[in-house]
Amino acid sequence: MSHPNLEIIDRFFAAYGDHDLEALGKVVAEDVQWHFPGRNPLSGTKKGVKEVVAFFDEMGKYKVRGEQYVSGVNDGAVIEGQRTWSVEEGVDYEMEWCVVWRFAGGRIVSGTHFCADQYRADEFFQDRAAALG
Repeated sequence: MSHPNLEIIDRFFAAYGDHDLEALGKVVAEDVQWHFPGRNPLSGTKKGVKEVVAFFDEMGKYKVRGEQYVSGVNDGAVIEGQRTWSVEEGVDYEMEWCVVWRFAGGRIVSGTHFCADQYRADEFFQDRAAALG
């Protein structure tokens, strides 16, 4: 399925991978907000492009990978159902998440994560943060 909002997400990840703030500014609203649930080191609302980039950088330290099960799209939003898991040896973590991306004016204005088991997610992120020091 092709849709302009899916293309914006692809451009977001390409620009993020290069840490290209100029390219990110073309696909992310200046006042973007990213919401991550729970009571763990990643929880809270990140505001602005730099905080969103810092969030994804921090998330990368936890060695979690994901695959998309399904997505839905319209002119204002994309919702993704995902399976995530740890690729770190000896770490038992697998979780289903939904991510809701919202758009306005051809840019990402917000992202919100929802997980299948918030207590388990908090435990994982707290334990991994302690292990990372």
